[in-house]
Amino acid sequence: MKKFIGFSLALLLLGVAISGCIGGSPTEVPTETTTPEEQGYTSTPTPTQSQPQGNQHSTTTTTPLDQSTTQTQTQTETQTSTGTQTQTEVEEAYWSPWNNEPIEVNGKEYKIVGYQVNYKVQPSPDSETYEYKIEKSVRKVKVHIYGMSLSGGKVDLGEQEVYEYLTVITPIKAMNMEDKLIFRFWLPKESNEMFLYPWDVGWLGFFSPMGSSGDFSGLEFEYMGEKLTITNPTPYKSGLFPYVNGNGDFMEEVSDDLNNLYMGWAAMINLALWSAWSDKNVLVPQHGSWSDGLHSWKWKTNPDGNVELSGMTFRVVNAEWNYSGGPENIDLSGKGRFSPKIPIPLYIEGRFYSKDPETGEEVEVYGEYELEDMKLEEI
Repeated sequence: MKKFIGFSLALLLLGVAISGCIGGSPTEVPTETTTPEEQGYTSTPTPTQSQPQGNQHSTTTTTPLDQSTTQTQTQTETQTSTGTQTQTEVEEAYWSPWNNEPIEVNGKEYKIVGYQVNYKVQPSPDSETYEYKIEKSVRKVKVHIYGMSLSGGKVDLGEQEVYEYLTVITPIKAMNMEDKLIFRFWLPKESNEMFLYPWDVGWLGFFSPMGSSGDFSGLEFEYMGEKLTITNPTPYKSGLFPYVNGNGDFMEEVSDDLNNLYMGWAAMINLALWSAWSDKNVLVPQHGSWSDGLHSWKWKTNPDGNVELSGMTFRVVNAEWNYSGGPENIDLSGKGRFSPKIPIPLYIEGRFYSKDPETGEEVEVYGEYELEDMKLEEI
């Protein structure tokens, strides 16, 4: 637990440092962009062989931009020595990670309603590597909501229609977890955060004695046949306390695994660094760097073929990043693959390192995950 608290504090420092730097400063090093002509990249690329990095989906660069990627074409005119004009078409696509907006494929719009990832985490260099399968889905359901009065009486608020965000964590090689752990989070409205993250320690705030604001209807944890259910009356009637049903003793048994899940996830996806290229055309190979003398980062993206998910084809981009924060003694590095039209990364492996300047205690976490399946629903 001490290590987990130290890691959480280091993440807080990292977030403050990055949020203060992302906006740029007078010492920012301009992003270096390689033109398509220099890289030999046009809208009809020359066939090359691509080697997947930790991703079992085969890729190829023998086809132009697939129809699943929203495409903007700009025309660049160049004047030759003979006075004739030539035009080069440059494909454009931009990535908005963790923003679950509709996906346009062949003129139709879809939304992601489910996905499955294979997840690995090594919480320290001398520990084992733990592995889990994580399945996420969202749907509308009806849930019976109860509350508690100030006198302790149970108040029945009837069935309410909610969005159920279902998370199923299946241990492959776990620390203590012996069976599937199922989370059901019930919200009165849709939430990107709840859907796109498999587990966030911040969600523990829902256990507050006064519940939460009107954005939370309830939750249910299920493990080894035991259930802990909490419903929050606040969205439906004020002045009541949350109602708790069941025994949550099993949460202690799985807490170490949940801590590891969170630490590995944060080591990979706590990447405000991605915003450094969020306004860049990722279908053109490019790289950039930034430094203020105390903090620095470098990044690189390179288009690399296609991937097929849900029977549809999407473009793939490789990415690498590296961050160093001297005052906070934090280093972050990783690499992965993403598709401009899919808000969930296809593959990531990352390393988080921090050292407490006062105690000298070190935290080093490695995480890896791969998107194995995705379910789309036509709008």
